[in-house]
Amino acid sequence: MLTGEKTRQAIVRPGSRGDTLVEVLIAMVLFLFIFMAVLSTALLAIDSNTGNMLRNEAVRIAAQSMSGARNWSFDNLANLPGQGAAPITINRNFRNFTEPFTVTNTPVSEDSNDYLITVAVNWKWRGQPHAYTITSVISRQ
Repeated sequence: MLTGEKTRQAIVRPGSRGDTLVEVLIAMVLFLFIFMAVLSTALLAIDSNTGNMLRNEAVRIAAQSMSGARNWSFDNLANLPGQGAAPITINRNFRNFTEPFTVTNTPVSEDSNDYLITVAVNWKWRGQPHAYTITSVISRQ
């Protein structure tokens, strides 16, 4: 050995020859469980986000319908479209699907100067029915 040269030696743990197949399989199983938990959380978040988008769209549709009713002639409010057995269906496109919303307008004459207008928007998400309803009074001016 020459002076000034350092010899390199590998540090080896006594009795270790590397990872065994069992250790690698245990690590893979642990990784799989963690990945499945993260994936199920992501799917739950996507589902919740989609439900919120549909509800927000129903609120927008109801507000537009109520605004249309307010712009309708007071004397003609009894003939407001979307009443009873003839609701209005509005299709809205989302990320990769189209959702139909059903709008029902119900004008009720309180007296000769006031109408109580109820707008109900209905839709289905994951087979469950959902509804959003707003009510307003429209008075003769």
